Amino acid sequence: MRDSMDTDAMTDYYWENLKDILQRQFADDDEYHALIQKKITAENALKALISEEAWSLYLELDAISNELESVRLEAMYLTGAADHEKLSK
Repeated sequence: MRDSMDTDAMTDYYWENLKDILQRQFADDDEYHALIQKKITAENALKALISEEAWSLYLELDAISNELESVRLEAMYLTGAADHEKLSK
């Protein structure tokens, strides 16, 4: 049951250590780095084809998508922490 886990403490830990957590996870992940490069290339091509207004809207949409992904990642992290706690009992 998730209630036994200190969710606030785990959430604080997650946000305080996010950069290190992601760095450990993706440091040697060639597929991840290749996808980042593909995104950068596609963004550069898109920016060259569209107006400044459209580019600004794209950046807003990208920021919202990043926020959604952050919420999903935090939820997955907390679920994993709760599962780990259950399994270690």
